[in-house]
Amino acid sequence: MSKNEQQNSKNTNTHKNNRDDIHKENAEATQQNRQLKDRFLEAVIKGELGCVENSGTVVTLKAFKKYFSDIKTDYINSFLPAATLEPGQTSASRTKYLFRVRKGAYLVHPETLAAYAQQHGLSSPGDREAGG
Repeated sequence: MSKNEQQNSKNTNTHKNNRDDIHKENAEATQQNRQLKDRFLEAVIKGELGCVENSGTVVTLKAFKKYFSDIKTDYINSFLPAATLEPGQTSASRTKYLFRVRKGAYLVHPETLAAYAQQHGLSSPGDREAGG
């Protein structure tokens, strides 16, 4: 094998390894997102996070960060904004299920909570009294 062929082979392997690392990181981020979403929804439904108001369950970024203090990456700062529906949208999706009600405060889409509660055999936060 010539030096050029060896270098090309080495570059190809390096590129493949980098690509594999990127895929692994993306898979880990997706898994972390899924786990945090589940932890988040379960905490809200169980009444451990958020406050039930007349409009529904509202979670502040401050309370979210305190509750999930085990997360040490910047992901903690972007989770709620990333799950926020665009202004004017009302239908929740798998990745968008929050309404921004004011700076640092998010209303959890009631259909998302109800569906998650039903799927996991939990009582819905709507069963709790407003203000509690």
